[in-house]
Amino acid sequence: MLPPKKGKDQTSQQVISLGIYCNAAGIQSAEKQAQKLACQLALKEFRWDEWGSSQSKNRDRSGYWIEEFEADYFNRKERNKQSQTTWNTDYNHIFKRLNPEETLTEEILIQLVLTTDPDTRQRQRAVMAASSLAKFAEIEVDLSRYKGNYSYLKNNDRLLPTEEEIIKHYWSIPNPHWQRAFGLMAAYGISNHELFYVDLDSLLEPPGHLISTYRKNHYGIRRIYCLYPEWYKEWELYKHIDLPQITGQNNRDLGHRVSTAFRRYGLCKPGDLRHCWAIRAMGFIPDSMAARMMAHKTQVHNDTYKRWINENDEDRFYRLLIDRSDRPKPPTV
Repeated sequence: MLPPKKGKDQTSQQVISLGIYCNAAGIQSAEKQAQKLACQLALKEFRWDEWGSSQSKNRDRSGYWIEEFEADYFNRKERNKQSQTTWNTDYNHIFKRLNPEETLTEEILIQLVLTTDPDTRQRQRAVMAASSLAKFAEIEVDLSRYKGNYSYLKNNDRLLPTEEEIIKHYWSIPNPHWQRAFGLMAAYGISNHELFYVDLDSLLEPPGHLISTYRKNHYGIRRIYCLYPEWYKEWELYKHIDLPQITGQNNRDLGHRVSTAFRRYGLCKPGDLRHCWAIRAMGFIPDSMAARMMAHKTQVHNDTYKRWINENDEDRFYRLLIDRSDRPKPPTV
């Protein structure tokens, strides 16, 4: 039973129209509103002006659906630095282009996608984010035709440092904390933000396999091999030296601060060290194992890194093969 509306004097059973879709998301929203209503009635705080036609109209707003989508997203995923970075980068960065007061429609979602340039990573993200929001709100729209042909494999302007240059970079760093950060990234192929997800105590005992909890929900707690093992000894990676004391709200912030420090010291890009480790691993470690150490799928590993193999790498792999005592031999006639 609800209190009487303005101009009425008797309590009666009444209907409140929420104006939402009869789908999974709508039902979830209706349950929340029912709990809110019950709470207001119990506390004698119910007011009809909060539950009129404007209430229904609010549930058509883009801002409303984005808030509901975000709540659902973090109901399914633990909110931490990694998941917050994914939300900010893949979803919220795109959703910010929407007017939160506009009604969420098929046309609005198409226009959202078209605010990005064709055949770019941003366009792919926009299609993914808008499609996910449309599915959540049960708005029928096919955005796949706008996805385009972007591929990270097209970016071929990376010039990787040689192993000798990596060693020179390491010894050129005057700050022991940043030298330690560079050494770990070079020897273990970790990214500029994964640096802050590793267990430094795991390096205290040889052979110095580094333990990482980065992306543990996908790959569990991982062990990463040091390549080369000599660097573990020569750079004394077994000694406990604190990493740089930097802060960031998410992985992007952490990675940006590491990249800034690398530029300040005149070093290569942090991602170059990861590429070099991956190529180095191809001569020693099966692709599937190396991919797991790098916290991605084998196909991604092969597509991303094998295209950077040059003739020197090919010659090195060939020497490794022919120097093996158990390699295949030709038959004796």
